[in-house]
Amino acid sequence: MKRFTFLLVALVLIGGLVFAAGSSEQEKEKITVIMPRHEMDLDGLWEKQTREFEEETGIQVEFIQMSWDEVQTKVMIDLSAGGSTYDVIEFDNGWVEKFVATGWLEPLNSYGTDEYFDSLLPGILNTFTVDGDILGVGWNNDTRFFFYNREMLDKAGIKEAPKTWAEVVEQSSKLKSAGISEYPMAEYWNQEWALANSIAFYLYSFGANYFDEDGNITINDAEGIETLQFMLDILKEYKIVNPSSITLSQEAAADLFYRGSSAFFFQGPPSTYSYANDPSMSSVVGQVEVASWLPGKTTDVQATLTLPEAFAIPKTSENKNAAWKYIEYMISAEKDKERSLQIGSLPMFSDAYEDPELLAKYPHWIQFGAQSEVARALPLVSWYDELVEKTIVVVQQMFQGSRTPAEAADEIAKFLEGREYNGKTLK
Repeated sequence: MKRFTFLLVALVLIGGLVFAAGSSEQEKEKITVIMPRHEMDLDGLWEKQTREFEEETGIQVEFIQMSWDEVQTKVMIDLSAGGSTYDVIEFDNGWVEKFVATGWLEPLNSYGTDEYFDSLLPGILNTFTVDGDILGVGWNNDTRFFFYNREMLDKAGIKEAPKTWAEVVEQSSKLKSAGISEYPMAEYWNQEWALANSIAFYLYSFGANYFDEDGNITINDAEGIETLQFMLDILKEYKIVNPSSITLSQEAAADLFYRGSSAFFFQGPPSTYSYANDPSMSSVVGQVEVASWLPGKTTDVQATLTLPEAFAIPKTSENKNAAWKYIEYMISAEKDKERSLQIGSLPMFSDAYEDPELLAKYPHWIQFGAQSEVARALPLVSWYDELVEKTIVVVQQMFQGSRTPAEAADEIAKFLEGREYNGKTLK
């Protein structure tokens, strides 16, 4: 009887301990974070910093990194269905109008201090602030820049990098004929969102756009058609763009630049310079320079893309406070500087641009500043994702030869008819 009683007590105690352990596990805070893989985070630094957050806070993180397009699909489906799968999500600059219209996001004003928000780059913070509501905190200062291989140009007797598209064609032809580079350009023209970014860049560089401020559709005007014709010509007629470009991602196009295959990279992420000078992943160490300008139809028509991305918290998240702790930790001056030093990403904090250590390592930020003066955003409309899907399909068809540039422009224009922009109906 005593033995039975002892066993019963022991079982109860063991059961209690197991239950307590299980309860403890259940009580641990957990969040799910979904974000795109940073174009140039080849070291897995975001993953490493996330695991450091877990260790320091005890908050468990299901950290999901996928291609930008995959993230876009998953986030949109979940939010559209009113789901609560994610606690911290990617918030792209092209989604601002759509997310405001749907009311999907939690304003962050009450989570952070004024001192914290004031320390962030105002241009990026303002991109994700609407009617006083801070809807996102930038994680990627993704302005694009013009890089070129100085050594290749020297071998061809070219003294200065091109300032116009005509000079790009001329210099590329010299590089080809001299056997220095078979394809001086490698573009990321795979049928995905990055292709739409490239199209916007080329449109802006020709003084063109999809529509103007008065609500007039302009994509099928002379400048718009000229833009698409030029993209086709450098691929098919001049043959200065690597023919694989129609299947290349941003990362793959950058890799060709690092391997010394291409001479020009017109829309490279900020970290391009760092990786081009990293001998573990580059064959062109010491050869790459940054221009103070971007090529355009003329020297007076210059533009580059600014494509900032932010973290946001869905209103449906059940772990908003823990989600904010993650954002505040990852977008802190300390972690931001670590990323700048290791992968060359542009800082999110204003003071960082006066940091002696960063400026000593990245003197080319002076050229970045000059190019940034002509930075432009993507069209700010709630239906931009639909425009992207339409545009990348018809432009790919143009590359494949089933549509002319004029036909592709007309197809996009037809899609735009009747859409709303700034209270105007496009026509």
